[in-house]
Amino acid sequence: MERPGDKMHNKTTAVVFGTLIASFCATQAYAQSSITLYGILDEFVGYQSAKSGGKNTSLTTLGNNGELTSRWGIRGSEDLGGGYRTTFDLENGFDPGTGKQQNAYRFFDRQAWVGVAAPYGEIRFGRQNTPMFAWSGNMDAFGAATYGSGFNDFANWLARVDNDISYLSPKLGTTQVELHYSVGGQPGTLAGNAVYQAGVQTTLGPVYVAVAYLNAANSTTSNRVQEIMAGGNYDYGWGKIYFGYFRANDVISATTGNALSNPAGKYDPSVGPVGNTPGNWHSTYSISADYRFNPFLSVGAGYAYIKDSSSLGNDASQMSAIVNYDLSKRTRLYGVVSRLNNYKGAQFKMAGASITTGSFLTPDAGQNETGVQIGIRHLF
Repeated sequence: MERPGDKMHNKTTAVVFGTLIASFCATQAYAQSSITLYGILDEFVGYQSAKSGGKNTSLTTLGNNGELTSRWGIRGSEDLGGGYRTTFDLENGFDPGTGKQQNAYRFFDRQAWVGVAAPYGEIRFGRQNTPMFAWSGNMDAFGAATYGSGFNDFANWLARVDNDISYLSPKLGTTQVELHYSVGGQPGTLAGNAVYQAGVQTTLGPVYVAVAYLNAANSTTSNRVQEIMAGGNYDYGWGKIYFGYFRANDVISATTGNALSNPAGKYDPSVGPVGNTPGNWHSTYSISADYRFNPFLSVGAGYAYIKDSSSLGNDASQMSAIVNYDLSKRTRLYGVVSRLNNYKGAQFKMAGASITTGSFLTPDAGQNETGVQIGIRHLF
């Protein structure tokens, strides 16, 4: 015969047991899925001086996005079991000086993709960074940004691509391969307005090396832009020595136009990736190095040169220095001084990570430019 006290005891046990099961299930669900809110804030005070508009001009500005582009994003994954995961990333670029989004044509202008990761690699679908953009910072003491990066100022690789299908291999030791195909959306053809990419990166002890290739066609495939990037770095213990090479028939000097309608992946998405007749080849060479005094303080210097293979001979060179001081793991102060020399009709300029129009000068043809930058960067 069951006593009243036994009923109460059984009810209490059931409640406790149910609570434990619910708690366990919630813990399991939390362990299987994750969502991360992240972002960057980057502001600087900049000074530039050049002959612009026929007269000596200087510009002092509170600018955005000197060392890294300010952004916020949401990335996540869900464990599907058996070594499979769903992954995604949504990323918006903005200017902290005004609070405006950087791209008027799209909200998630930097990344917007969903994918599936498996033991044999990951497949992603959507707007994605190019391997060139993702790996360029490993080839330059300036992180391929700031006034001081001649590698960034001259090379102008395609940063990201719409409607991109990518495959990222699992790491084979320290080596990883990426393959990309961007759907052009042209009736009757898979090649019109399509962008093809391939890249490989590897680490061998203190040496990091990467190579990436891009081929972008216009809507009729009558014109193609080709880009190749190669470089890496060597860690000598107290810092790194960096080398970078970029070659393209995407002509980026202001006097000869630009074969890519969307060179930074930030403009009207209705315009195809290739918008004019093929340009002449340009080759950029960059060498730089840094030295760490301690875990918080480092200095660096670099030289870059771009060779215009056309009859115009619009070459340019740049020498720069940088100081980085980390206040914490998330907050950095940086200072840059740089000198850019344009030859003949070249009009290259110091651009930084993604500096807003109006925050930089464009020198007249063949004119030189001096730049100084002091900035703060915070990660969250």
